[in-house]
Amino acid sequence: MAMKKTNHGDTETQPSASSYVSVALCLVLILLALPQSVAHARARPSRAEALAAMKRATQFMLERVAYRGGYVWSVSEDFTRRDGEVPARPTQVWIQGGTPEVGHCYLDAYEATRDPLFLDAARRAADALVYGQRPGGGWHYFIDFDPKGTEEWYRTEAARFKWGYEEYRHYYGNATFDDGNSAAATRYLLRFYATTLEAAYREPLVKALDFFLKAQYPNGAWPQRYPLRHDFAHDGLPDYTSFYTLNDGAAAANVLTLVAGYELLGDGRYLEAAKRGVDFMIAAQGPEGQAAWAEQYDPRTMEPAAARTHEPAGFVVRESAEVIQLLETFYMMTGSTRYLRPVPGAIAWFERVNRETVELKRPPARYYQLGTNLPVYVIRTDRTNAEGYGLYKWSTTEARGDGFGLYRSDDEARPVRAFIEVEPIRREYERVSKLTPAQARAEYERERGRRREENSSRRGPAPGVAEVVKSLDARGAWVSDVWVLTRVAPPALNPSTRERIRGYSTSTFVRNMRVLTEHVRSAG
Repeated sequence: MAMKKTNHGDTETQPSASSYVSVALCLVLILLALPQSVAHARARPSRAEALAAMKRATQFMLERVAYRGGYVWSVSEDFTRRDGEVPARPTQVWIQGGTPEVGHCYLDAYEATRDPLFLDAARRAADALVYGQRPGGGWHYFIDFDPKGTEEWYRTEAARFKWGYEEYRHYYGNATFDDGNSAAATRYLLRFYATTLEAAYREPLVKALDFFLKAQYPNGAWPQRYPLRHDFAHDGLPDYTSFYTLNDGAAAANVLTLVAGYELLGDGRYLEAAKRGVDFMIAAQGPEGQAAWAEQYDPRTMEPAAARTHEPAGFVVRESAEVIQLLETFYMMTGSTRYLRPVPGAIAWFERVNRETVELKRPPARYYQLGTNLPVYVIRTDRTNAEGYGLYKWSTTEARGDGFGLYRSDDEARPVRAFIEVEPIRREYERVSKLTPAQARAEYERERGRRREENSSRRGPAPGVAEVVKSLDARGAWVSDVWVLTRVAPPALNPSTRERIRGYSTSTFVRNMRVLTEHVRSAG
Protein backbone atom coordinates (compact mmCIF):
# COMPACT_ATOMS: atom_id res chain seq x y z
CA MET A 1 0.00 0.00 0.00
CA ALA A 2 1.25 3.58 -0.82
CA MET A 3 1.30 6.40 1.81
CA LYS A 4 0.14 9.93 0.85
CA LYS A 5 0.37 13.25 2.78
CA THR A 6 -2.95 15.09 3.21
CA ASN A 7 -3.44 18.89 3.36
CA HIS A 8 -3.63 18.63 7.14
CA GLY A 9 -0.29 16.91 7.40
CA ASP A 10 -1.81 13.52 8.08
CA THR A 11 -1.04 10.47 6.05
CA GLU A 12 -3.56 8.20 4.39
CA THR A 13 -3.19 4.79 2.82
CA GLN A 14 -3.60 4.52 -0.95
CA PRO A 15 -4.36 1.21 -2.65
CA SER A 16 -1.61 -0.14 -4.83
CA ALA A 17 -2.07 -1.58 -8.30
CA SER A 18 -1.78 -5.12 -6.91
CA SER A 19 -4.61 -4.38 -4.45
CA TYR A 20 -6.85 -3.37 -7.33
CA VAL A 21 -6.03 -6.64 -9.05
CA SER A 22 -6.89 -8.64 -5.89
CA VAL A 23 -10.23 -6.87 -5.48
CA ALA A 24 -11.08 -7.40 -9.13
CA LEU A 25 -10.17 -11.08 -8.89
CA CYS A 26 -12.46 -11.50 -5.85
CA LEU A 27 -15.31 -9.81 -7.72
CA VAL A 28 -14.81 -12.15 -10.69
CA LEU A 29 -14.87 -15.20 -8.42
CA ILE A 30 -18.03 -13.98 -6.70
CA LEU A 31 -19.72 -13.36 -10.06
CA LEU A 32 -18.68 -16.80 -11.29
CA ALA A 33 -20.08 -18.47 -8.17
CA LEU A 34 -23.32 -16.48 -8.25
CA PRO A 35 -25.09 -18.48 -10.97
CA GLN A 36 -24.34 -21.71 -9.11
CA SER A 37 -25.70 -20.24 -5.86
CA VAL A 38 -28.81 -19.00 -7.64
CA ALA A 39 -29.24 -22.38 -9.32
CA HIS A 40 -28.84 -24.16 -5.97
CA ALA A 41 -31.45 -21.87 -4.39
CA ARG A 42 -33.81 -22.51 -7.27
CA ALA A 43 -33.20 -26.29 -7.02
CA ARG A 44 -34.58 -26.36 -3.49
CA PRO A 45 -38.36 -26.71 -3.82
CA SER A 46 -40.58 -23.99 -2.44
CA ARG A 47 -43.10 -24.66 0.30
CA ALA A 48 -45.89 -24.76 -2.29
CA GLU A 49 -43.98 -27.26 -4.46
CA ALA A 50 -43.30 -29.52 -1.49
CA LEU A 51 -46.93 -29.37 -0.36
CA ALA A 52 -48.13 -30.19 -3.88
CA ALA A 53 -45.84 -33.23 -3.93
CA MET A 54 -47.16 -34.35 -0.55
CA LYS A 55 -50.74 -34.16 -1.76
CA ARG A 56 -50.04 -36.02 -4.99
CA ALA A 57 -48.23 -38.78 -3.11
CA THR A 58 -51.03 -39.07 -0.58
CA GLN A 59 -53.69 -39.30 -3.29
CA PHE A 60 -51.75 -42.09 -4.99
CA MET A 61 -51.38 -44.03 -1.76
CA LEU A 62 -55.05 -43.64 -0.90
CA GLU A 63 -56.35 -44.55 -4.35
CA ARG A 64 -53.89 -47.21 -5.50
CA VAL A 65 -51.84 -48.65 -2.61
CA ALA A 66 -54.08 -48.58 0.46
CA TYR A 67 -56.80 -51.13 1.06
CA ARG A 68 -59.77 -49.60 2.87
CA GLY A 69 -57.49 -47.08 4.53
CA GLY A 70 -54.88 -49.61 5.69
CA TYR A 71 -51.40 -50.53 4.46
CA VAL A 72 -49.05 -53.46 4.08
CA TRP A 73 -45.25 -53.12 3.90
CA SER A 74 -45.05 -53.05 0.13
CA VAL A 75 -47.08 -53.45 -3.05
CA SER A 76 -45.50 -54.58 -6.30
CA GLU A 77 -45.25 -52.08 -9.14
CA ASP A 78 -47.90 -53.93 -11.15
CA PHE A 79 -50.16 -54.27 -8.07
CA THR A 80 -50.23 -58.07 -8.35
CA ARG A 81 -48.72 -58.78 -4.94
CA ARG A 82 -48.94 -57.28 -1.49
CA ASP A 83 -46.50 -58.08 1.32
CA GLY A 84 -46.39 -57.51 5.04
CA GLU A 85 -44.04 -59.47 7.24
CA VAL A 86 -45.06 -62.36 4.99
CA PRO A 87 -46.91 -62.34 1.64
CA ALA A 88 -50.39 -60.96 2.28
CA ARG A 89 -53.83 -61.69 0.96
CA PRO A 90 -55.37 -58.90 -1.17
CA THR A 91 -57.72 -58.12 1.73
CA GLN A 92 -55.07 -57.87 4.47
CA VAL A 93 -53.37 -54.79 5.93
CA TRP A 94 -50.57 -54.80 8.52
CA ILE A 95 -50.23 -53.27 11.97
CA GLN A 96 -46.47 -53.32 12.61
CA GLY A 97 -44.70 -51.19 10.00
CA GLY A 98 -47.97 -50.57 8.20
CA THR A 99 -51.23 -48.81 9.00
CA PRO A 100 -50.38 -46.93 12.24
CA GLU A 101 -47.04 -45.79 10.83
CA VAL A 102 -48.62 -44.29 7.72
CA GLY A 103 -51.39 -42.79 9.86
CA HIS A 104 -48.83 -40.96 12.02
CA CYS A 105 -47.20 -39.66 8.85
CA TYR A 106 -50.55 -38.19 7.74
CA LEU A 107 -51.10 -36.59 11.14
CA ASP A 108 -47.63 -35.05 10.94
CA ALA A 109 -48.55 -33.61 7.54
CA TYR A 110 -51.88 -32.31 8.84
CA GLU A 111 -50.27 -30.63 11.85
CA ALA A 112 -47.78 -28.89 9.53
CA THR A 113 -50.30 -27.79 6.89
CA ARG A 114 -53.85 -28.04 8.27
CA ASP A 115 -54.81 -29.43 4.88
CA PRO A 116 -57.97 -31.57 5.21
CA LEU A 117 -56.65 -34.14 2.72
CA PHE A 118 -54.14 -35.39 5.27
CA LEU A 119 -56.66 -35.50 8.09
CA ASP A 120 -59.02 -37.51 5.89
CA ALA A 121 -56.23 -39.96 5.07
CA ALA A 122 -55.42 -40.25 8.79
CA ARG A 123 -59.08 -40.89 9.55
CA ARG A 124 -59.19 -43.72 7.04
CA ALA A 125 -56.23 -45.35 8.78
CA ALA A 126 -58.03 -44.98 12.12
CA ASP A 127 -61.17 -46.53 10.62
CA ALA A 128 -59.17 -49.52 9.37
CA LEU A 129 -57.79 -50.07 12.86
CA VAL A 130 -61.22 -49.78 14.47
CA TYR A 131 -62.53 -52.37 12.04
CA GLY A 132 -59.70 -54.75 12.87
CA GLN A 133 -59.91 -54.40 16.65
CA ARG A 134 -60.42 -57.80 18.28
CA PRO A 135 -63.49 -58.28 20.50
CA GLY A 136 -61.35 -57.99 23.65
CA GLY A 137 -59.81 -54.69 22.52
CA GLY A 138 -56.40 -55.64 21.10
CA TRP A 139 -55.09 -56.41 17.62
CA HIS A 140 -53.57 -59.29 15.71
CA TYR A 141 -50.49 -58.89 13.48
CA PHE A 142 -52.71 -57.86 10.60
CA ILE A 143 -56.30 -56.96 9.79
CA ASP A 144 -58.15 -59.08 7.27
CA PHE A 145 -61.21 -57.45 5.73
CA ASP A 146 -62.27 -60.94 4.64
CA PRO A 147 -61.97 -62.64 8.05
CA LYS A 148 -63.66 -65.83 6.87
CA GLY A 149 -60.59 -66.53 4.75
CA THR A 150 -57.97 -65.95 7.47
CA GLU A 151 -57.84 -69.48 8.88
CA GLU A 152 -57.59 -71.01 5.42
CA TRP A 153 -54.74 -68.59 4.62
CA TYR A 154 -52.91 -69.82 7.73
CA ARG A 155 -53.28 -73.43 6.63
CA THR A 156 -52.41 -73.02 2.97
CA GLU A 157 -50.07 -70.01 2.86
CA ALA A 158 -48.67 -68.69 6.14
CA ALA A 159 -47.64 -72.06 7.58
CA ARG A 160 -45.53 -72.81 4.49
CA PHE A 161 -42.69 -70.50 5.53
CA LYS A 162 -40.00 -72.88 6.58
CA TRP A 163 -37.79 -70.90 8.96
CA GLY A 164 -38.21 -68.01 11.33
CA TYR A 165 -41.94 -67.30 10.98
CA GLU A 166 -43.26 -69.59 13.65
CA GLU A 167 -46.02 -67.19 14.72
CA TYR A 168 -47.66 -67.90 11.36
CA ARG A 169 -47.77 -71.65 11.88
CA HIS A 170 -50.87 -71.50 14.06
CA TYR A 171 -53.87 -69.18 14.13
CA TYR A 172 -54.93 -68.45 17.70
CA GLY A 173 -57.70 -66.00 16.88
CA ASN A 174 -56.74 -63.69 19.76
CA ALA A 175 -54.72 -60.46 20.00
CA THR A 176 -50.95 -60.08 20.31
CA PHE A 177 -48.54 -57.81 22.14
CA ASP A 178 -45.66 -59.15 20.03
CA ASP A 179 -43.68 -56.47 18.20
CA GLY A 180 -45.83 -53.87 19.94
CA ASN A 181 -48.76 -54.54 17.61
CA SER A 182 -51.60 -53.82 20.03
CA ALA A 183 -49.60 -50.94 21.48
CA ALA A 184 -48.95 -49.40 18.04
CA ALA A 185 -52.61 -49.47 17.08
CA THR A 186 -53.66 -48.05 20.45
CA ARG A 187 -51.11 -45.25 20.36
CA TYR A 188 -52.30 -44.24 16.91
CA LEU A 189 -55.91 -44.06 18.09
CA LEU A 190 -54.69 -42.04 21.07
CA ARG A 191 -53.03 -39.52 18.82
CA PHE A 192 -55.91 -39.37 16.35
CA TYR A 193 -58.43 -38.81 19.12
CA ALA A 194 -56.21 -36.18 20.76
CA THR A 195 -56.00 -34.39 17.41
CA THR A 196 -59.68 -34.48 16.48
CA LEU A 197 -61.61 -35.16 19.73
CA GLU A 198 -64.14 -36.98 17.53
CA ALA A 199 -66.44 -38.89 19.85
CA ALA A 200 -66.67 -41.92 17.55
CA TYR A 201 -63.04 -42.83 18.32
CA ARG A 202 -63.17 -42.53 22.10
CA GLU A 203 -65.00 -45.82 22.65
CA PRO A 204 -62.55 -48.00 20.66
CA LEU A 205 -59.66 -46.12 22.31
CA VAL A 206 -60.92 -46.83 25.83
CA LYS A 207 -61.66 -50.42 24.83
CA ALA A 208 -58.05 -50.77 23.66
CA LEU A 209 -56.56 -49.26 26.82
CA ASP A 210 -58.78 -51.45 29.01
CA PHE A 211 -57.48 -54.47 27.08
CA PHE A 212 -54.01 -53.83 28.55
CA LEU A 213 -55.56 -53.90 32.03
CA LYS A 214 -57.46 -57.13 31.40
CA ALA A 215 -54.44 -58.92 29.94
CA GLN A 216 -52.01 -57.94 32.72
CA TYR A 217 -51.03 -60.57 35.26
CA PRO A 218 -51.37 -59.62 38.97
CA ASN A 219 -47.58 -59.27 39.25
CA GLY A 220 -47.54 -56.68 36.44
CA ALA A 221 -46.33 -58.91 33.60
CA TRP A 222 -48.08 -59.44 30.30
CA PRO A 223 -48.35 -62.57 28.16
CA GLN A 224 -47.42 -62.46 24.51
CA ARG A 225 -51.04 -63.03 23.45
CA TYR A 226 -54.42 -62.57 25.08
CA PRO A 227 -56.95 -64.03 25.82
CA LEU A 228 -54.70 -66.84 27.03
CA ARG A 229 -54.41 -69.91 24.84
CA HIS A 230 -52.33 -73.06 25.35
CA ASP A 231 -53.10 -75.01 22.19
CA PHE A 232 -49.83 -74.90 20.23
CA ALA A 233 -47.25 -77.02 22.04
CA HIS A 234 -44.84 -78.18 19.36
CA ASP A 235 -41.37 -79.56 18.63
CA GLY A 236 -40.84 -80.46 22.28
CA LEU A 237 -41.67 -76.93 23.47
CA PRO A 238 -44.72 -75.74 25.41
CA ASP A 239 -47.01 -73.05 24.06
CA TYR A 240 -45.00 -69.95 24.95
CA THR A 241 -47.68 -67.31 24.37
CA SER A 242 -48.81 -67.27 28.01
CA PHE A 243 -45.27 -66.68 29.33
CA TYR A 244 -44.29 -63.38 30.93
CA THR A 245 -43.01 -61.59 27.81
CA LEU A 246 -40.55 -58.77 27.22
CA ASN A 247 -39.55 -60.01 23.76
CA ASP A 248 -39.48 -57.52 20.88
CA GLY A 249 -40.31 -54.64 23.19
CA ALA A 250 -43.76 -55.98 24.06
CA ALA A 251 -43.87 -55.09 27.76
CA ALA A 252 -42.07 -51.76 27.34
CA ALA A 253 -44.51 -50.75 24.60
CA ASN A 254 -47.44 -51.71 26.82
CA VAL A 255 -46.13 -49.58 29.69
CA LEU A 256 -45.54 -46.52 27.52
CA THR A 257 -48.95 -46.89 25.89
CA LEU A 258 -50.66 -46.91 29.28
CA VAL A 259 -48.68 -43.84 30.33
CA ALA A 260 -49.81 -42.06 27.16
CA GLY A 261 -53.40 -43.12 27.87
CA TYR A 262 -53.18 -41.70 31.38
CA GLU A 263 -51.68 -38.44 30.15
CA LEU A 264 -54.49 -37.95 27.63
CA LEU A 265 -57.54 -39.28 29.49
CA GLY A 266 -56.48 -38.86 33.12
CA ASP A 267 -57.62 -42.36 34.16
CA GLY A 268 -55.43 -43.35 37.11
CA ARG A 269 -55.92 -47.06 36.40
CA TYR A 270 -53.64 -46.75 33.38
CA LEU A 271 -50.82 -45.17 35.36
CA GLU A 272 -51.09 -47.76 38.13
CA ALA A 273 -50.98 -50.59 35.58
CA ALA A 274 -47.93 -49.02 33.95
CA LYS A 275 -46.17 -48.85 37.31
CA ARG A 276 -47.01 -52.52 37.97
CA GLY A 277 -45.47 -53.36 34.61
CA VAL A 278 -42.22 -51.67 35.61
CA ASP A 279 -42.35 -53.30 39.05
CA PHE A 280 -42.42 -56.68 37.29
CA MET A 281 -39.31 -55.78 35.33
CA ILE A 282 -37.48 -54.84 38.51
CA ALA A 283 -38.51 -58.17 40.07
CA ALA A 284 -37.48 -60.14 36.99
CA GLN A 285 -33.92 -58.79 36.86
CA GLY A 286 -31.28 -61.52 36.89
CA PRO A 287 -28.99 -62.33 39.83
CA GLU A 288 -25.75 -60.56 40.73
CA GLY A 289 -23.30 -60.99 37.88
CA GLN A 290 -26.17 -61.42 35.43
CA ALA A 291 -28.37 -58.49 36.41
CA ALA A 292 -30.01 -58.42 32.99
CA TRP A 293 -33.35 -59.39 31.48
CA ALA A 294 -34.62 -62.20 29.26
CA GLU A 295 -37.09 -62.22 26.39
CA GLN A 296 -39.63 -64.27 28.34
CA TYR A 297 -40.01 -65.94 31.73
CA ASP A 298 -41.58 -69.17 32.92
CA PRO A 299 -44.51 -68.14 35.18
CA ARG A 300 -43.78 -71.06 37.53
CA THR A 301 -40.10 -70.33 38.18
CA MET A 302 -39.61 -66.69 37.09
CA GLU A 303 -36.50 -67.83 35.22
CA PRO A 304 -35.67 -67.18 31.56
CA ALA A 305 -37.65 -69.50 29.31
CA ALA A 306 -37.40 -70.71 25.72
CA ALA A 307 -40.13 -69.70 23.30
CA ARG A 308 -40.04 -70.25 19.54
CA THR A 309 -37.72 -72.88 18.11
CA HIS A 310 -35.10 -70.20 17.46
CA GLU A 311 -35.39 -68.63 20.94
CA PRO A 312 -33.55 -70.51 23.71
CA ALA A 313 -33.68 -69.39 27.33
CA GLY A 314 -31.17 -66.74 28.24
CA PHE A 315 -30.44 -63.13 29.07
CA VAL A 316 -30.34 -60.72 26.16
CA VAL A 317 -28.78 -57.34 25.46
CA ARG A 318 -31.57 -55.73 23.45
CA GLU A 319 -34.40 -56.09 25.94
CA SER A 320 -32.03 -55.27 28.82
CA ALA A 321 -31.16 -51.95 27.17
CA GLU A 322 -34.87 -51.25 26.64
CA VAL A 323 -35.62 -51.87 30.31
CA ILE A 324 -32.84 -49.46 31.34
CA GLN A 325 -34.38 -46.73 29.17
CA LEU A 326 -37.80 -47.42 30.65
CA LEU A 327 -36.48 -47.28 34.23
CA GLU A 328 -34.81 -43.94 33.52
CA THR A 329 -38.05 -42.65 32.01
CA PHE A 330 -39.95 -43.61 35.15
CA TYR A 331 -37.42 -41.78 37.31
CA MET A 332 -37.96 -38.71 35.14
CA MET A 333 -41.73 -39.12 35.50
CA THR A 334 -41.89 -39.79 39.22
CA GLY A 335 -38.63 -38.63 40.80
CA SER A 336 -38.40 -41.95 42.64
CA THR A 337 -34.83 -43.27 42.78
CA ARG A 338 -36.07 -46.85 43.13
CA TYR A 339 -36.31 -46.95 39.35
CA LEU A 340 -32.58 -46.22 38.98
CA ARG A 341 -31.29 -48.84 41.41
CA PRO A 342 -31.32 -51.79 38.94
CA VAL A 343 -29.32 -49.94 36.27
CA PRO A 344 -25.71 -50.26 37.54
CA GLY A 345 -26.03 -54.05 37.78
CA ALA A 346 -27.24 -54.26 34.19
CA ILE A 347 -24.36 -52.06 32.99
CA ALA A 348 -21.96 -54.34 34.86
CA TRP A 349 -23.40 -57.32 32.95
CA PHE A 350 -22.88 -55.55 29.64
CA GLU A 351 -19.25 -55.03 30.63
CA ARG A 352 -18.94 -58.69 31.64
CA VAL A 353 -20.23 -59.87 28.27
CA ASN A 354 -17.81 -57.56 26.47
CA ARG A 355 -14.89 -58.68 28.63
CA GLU A 356 -15.61 -62.40 28.28
CA THR A 357 -16.21 -62.04 24.55
CA VAL A 358 -12.69 -60.66 24.09
CA GLU A 359 -10.74 -62.48 26.80
CA LEU A 360 -12.17 -65.93 26.12
CA LYS A 361 -12.32 -65.37 22.34
CA ARG A 362 -15.94 -66.35 22.51
CA PRO A 363 -18.02 -64.84 19.71
CA PRO A 364 -21.07 -62.90 20.88
CA ALA A 365 -24.56 -64.35 20.66
CA ARG A 366 -28.09 -63.15 21.23
CA TYR A 367 -28.63 -65.32 24.35
CA TYR A 368 -26.56 -65.87 27.53
CA GLN A 369 -27.24 -68.88 29.70
CA LEU A 370 -28.47 -68.46 33.27
CA GLY A 371 -25.65 -69.24 35.71
CA THR A 372 -22.79 -69.95 33.31
CA ASN A 373 -23.24 -66.82 31.19
CA LEU A 374 -22.19 -68.94 28.22
CA PRO A 375 -23.42 -67.67 24.84
CA VAL A 376 -26.15 -69.82 23.31
CA TYR A 377 -25.81 -69.98 19.53
CA VAL A 378 -28.89 -70.60 17.40
CA ILE A 379 -27.97 -72.79 14.43
CA ARG A 380 -30.13 -73.64 11.45
CA THR A 381 -30.03 -77.35 10.63
CA ASP A 382 -30.98 -79.39 7.58
CA ARG A 383 -33.74 -81.10 9.56
CA THR A 384 -37.47 -80.42 9.38
CA ASN A 385 -40.38 -81.55 11.51
CA ALA A 386 -43.28 -83.66 10.25
CA GLU A 387 -44.94 -80.56 8.81
CA GLY A 388 -41.80 -79.57 6.92
CA TYR A 389 -40.94 -76.66 9.20
CA GLY A 390 -37.19 -76.05 9.37
CA LEU A 391 -35.60 -76.76 12.74
CA TYR A 392 -32.73 -75.26 14.71
CA LYS A 393 -30.34 -76.47 17.36
CA TRP A 394 -28.94 -74.55 20.30
CA SER A 395 -25.28 -74.80 21.29
CA THR A 396 -22.93 -73.18 23.81
CA THR A 397 -19.85 -74.46 21.97
CA GLU A 398 -20.55 -74.45 18.23
CA ALA A 399 -19.98 -70.79 17.42
CA ARG A 400 -22.00 -70.28 14.29
CA GLY A 401 -25.49 -69.08 13.71
CA ASP A 402 -28.07 -67.54 11.41
CA GLY A 403 -30.18 -64.43 11.28
CA PHE A 404 -31.41 -64.95 14.84
CA GLY A 405 -27.98 -64.59 16.45
CA LEU A 406 -25.40 -61.85 16.38
CA TYR A 407 -22.73 -64.15 15.01
CA ARG A 408 -22.64 -65.93 11.67
CA SER A 409 -20.38 -68.68 10.40
CA ASP A 410 -19.07 -66.43 7.62
CA ASP A 411 -17.70 -64.09 10.31
CA GLU A 412 -15.08 -66.57 11.48
CA ALA A 413 -12.17 -64.72 9.87
CA ARG A 414 -13.06 -61.48 11.63
CA PRO A 415 -11.50 -60.64 15.00
CA VAL A 416 -13.64 -61.13 18.09
CA ARG A 417 -14.35 -57.78 19.72
CA ALA A 418 -16.71 -56.15 22.19
CA PHE A 419 -20.11 -55.66 20.66
CA ILE A 420 -22.14 -53.77 23.29
CA GLU A 421 -21.63 -50.01 23.32
CA VAL A 422 -21.62 -49.53 27.08
CA GLU A 423 -20.34 -45.96 27.32
CA PRO A 424 -23.41 -44.20 25.85
CA ILE A 425 -25.62 -46.20 28.23
CA ARG A 426 -23.40 -45.36 31.20
CA ARG A 427 -23.22 -41.65 30.30
CA GLU A 428 -26.99 -41.35 30.05
CA TYR A 429 -27.47 -43.13 33.36
CA GLU A 430 -24.96 -40.86 35.06
CA ARG A 431 -26.60 -37.78 33.55
CA VAL A 432 -30.10 -38.80 34.62
CA SER A 433 -29.05 -39.91 38.10
CA LYS A 434 -27.51 -36.49 38.78
CA LEU A 435 -30.82 -34.71 38.16
CA THR A 436 -32.84 -33.80 41.21
CA PRO A 437 -36.42 -35.14 41.20
CA ALA A 438 -37.67 -31.66 40.34
CA GLN A 439 -35.20 -31.31 37.47
CA ALA A 440 -36.03 -34.78 36.19
CA ARG A 441 -39.75 -34.05 36.18
CA ALA A 442 -39.23 -30.72 34.41
CA GLU A 443 -37.16 -32.39 31.70
CA TYR A 444 -39.77 -35.11 31.28
CA GLU A 445 -42.49 -32.52 30.75
CA ARG A 446 -40.38 -30.60 28.23
CA GLU A 447 -39.62 -33.74 26.26
CA ARG A 448 -43.24 -34.90 26.43
CA GLY A 449 -44.30 -31.85 24.48
CA ARG A 450 -41.81 -32.64 21.72
CA ARG A 451 -42.13 -36.42 21.52
CA ARG A 452 -43.22 -37.92 18.22
CA GLU A 453 -43.88 -41.49 17.26
CA GLU A 454 -40.73 -43.37 16.26
CA ASN A 455 -40.80 -45.82 13.38
CA SER A 456 -38.51 -47.92 11.24
CA SER A 457 -38.57 -45.52 8.28
CA ARG A 458 -36.46 -43.03 10.23
CA ARG A 459 -33.42 -45.26 10.19
CA GLY A 460 -30.55 -44.22 8.00
CA PRO A 461 -29.86 -40.89 6.31
CA ALA A 462 -32.86 -39.15 4.79
CA PRO A 463 -32.71 -37.80 1.23
CA GLY A 464 -32.85 -34.09 0.49
CA VAL A 465 -36.06 -32.24 -0.30
CA ALA A 466 -35.16 -31.72 -3.95
CA GLU A 467 -34.32 -35.40 -4.38
CA VAL A 468 -37.63 -36.45 -2.82
CA VAL A 469 -39.68 -34.15 -5.08
CA LYS A 470 -37.73 -35.14 -8.19
CA SER A 471 -38.15 -38.87 -7.52
CA LEU A 472 -41.96 -38.61 -7.40
CA ASP A 473 -43.33 -39.80 -10.74
CA ALA A 474 -46.19 -38.28 -12.73
CA ARG A 475 -48.77 -40.43 -10.93
CA GLY A 476 -47.58 -39.32 -7.49
CA ALA A 477 -45.70 -42.55 -6.74
CA TRP A 478 -42.29 -43.24 -5.28
CA VAL A 479 -41.16 -46.48 -6.93
CA SER A 480 -38.25 -48.21 -5.24
CA ASP A 481 -36.61 -51.58 -4.66
CA VAL A 482 -38.33 -53.64 -1.99
CA TRP A 483 -37.26 -56.94 -0.45
CA VAL A 484 -39.98 -59.56 -0.14
CA LEU A 485 -40.15 -63.21 0.83
CA THR A 486 -39.79 -65.48 -2.17
CA ARG A 487 -43.03 -67.06 -3.29
CA VAL A 488 -42.97 -70.71 -4.33
CA ALA A 489 -45.87 -72.69 -5.72
CA PRO A 490 -47.54 -75.32 -3.50
CA PRO A 491 -46.83 -77.95 -2.37
CA ALA A 492 -43.23 -76.70 -2.02
CA LEU A 493 -42.24 -74.94 1.19
CA ASN A 494 -40.83 -71.45 1.17
CA PRO A 495 -37.27 -71.52 2.57
CA SER A 496 -37.80 -67.95 3.86
CA THR A 497 -35.38 -66.46 1.37
CA ARG A 498 -35.89 -62.94 0.02
CA GLU A 499 -35.91 -61.42 -3.43
CA ARG A 500 -35.83 -57.84 -4.65
CA ILE A 501 -38.67 -56.42 -6.72
CA ARG A 502 -39.80 -52.96 -7.78
CA GLY A 503 -42.76 -51.56 -5.95
CA TYR A 504 -44.32 -49.08 -3.58
CA SER A 505 -42.73 -49.22 -0.14
CA THR A 506 -44.62 -48.00 2.91
CA SER A 507 -41.38 -47.12 4.71
CA THR A 508 -40.13 -45.14 1.68
CA PHE A 509 -43.41 -43.25 1.51
CA VAL A 510 -43.30 -42.38 5.22
CA ARG A 511 -39.64 -41.34 5.08
CA ASN A 512 -40.16 -39.10 2.05
CA MET A 513 -43.36 -37.57 3.41
CA ARG A 514 -41.59 -36.68 6.63
CA VAL A 515 -38.77 -34.98 4.70
CA LEU A 516 -41.35 -32.88 2.87
CA THR A 517 -43.38 -32.26 6.02
CA GLU A 518 -40.37 -30.89 7.87
CA HIS A 519 -39.55 -28.67 4.90
CA VAL A 520 -43.10 -27.32 4.79
CA ARG A 521 -43.11 -26.81 8.55
CA SER A 522 -39.79 -24.94 8.58
CA ALA A 523 -40.79 -22.81 5.57
CA GLY A 524 -43.75 -21.49 7.54
